Amino acid sequence: MNLDLSNSEFCLTHHLPIRLLAARGVRITCTAGLVWLTVAGEAGDIFLTPGQSHLVRGDGLALLEGIGAGRVRFEKVAPRLPAVLLRTVQRLLQRRRREDGEFDAAIART
Repeated sequence: MNLDLSNSEFCLTHHLPIRLLAARGVRITCTAGLVWLTVAGEAGDIFLTPGQSHLVRGDGLALLEGIGAGRVRFEKVAPRLPAVLLRTVQRLLQRRRREDGEFDAAIART
């Protein structure tokens, strides 16, 4: 079964785990019941109750199952740029704007 992990809701059944492949960067939010989640490469099992969520950080297989009946919402989270990279991009943009302004001033003087 292929699930849309970008923005969807899914009902879970007791003793019927579902496999989530390529779930890295997906926030899983429990919207009803009790939900069990385990992700290869992440320590420990996760139990979610309504309103609780978990952001999958690992690349491995994730298993998701309702304890009783449960429901979850999947939301793909946009990756965040590391702070150093973000500052570098901001400095480059500022330099470019400054150089453009200097060029425009030089043109205006001629």
